[in-house]
Amino acid sequence: MTENMSDSINIKIQYFAALREITGCACETLSVPVGSNPKTVYQQLNNQYDLPTQKRLKIAINDCFCSWESVLTSDDTLVFIPPVTGG
Repeated sequence: MTENMSDSINIKIQYFAALREITGCACETLSVPVGSNPKTVYQQLNNQYDLPTQKRLKIAINDCFCSWESVLTSDDTLVFIPPVTGG
């Protein structure tokens, strides 16, 4: 059986603050397997960029806060939001 394009979707990732510094970019498009969720995407990105622990991050899909287990669909925009610190 051959793998085809229907086995993956393209999503947009946006990075802020420390994550932007670590990745060196504000956003990127990523091809991920169908059925992926923010948790699996973060694990994939962590292997590439050595990102900090996800425990304190909030996530949003298409400008709506969601859980780490929310299933992503084609052309979603996923944002990892680090804790905000003030002074």
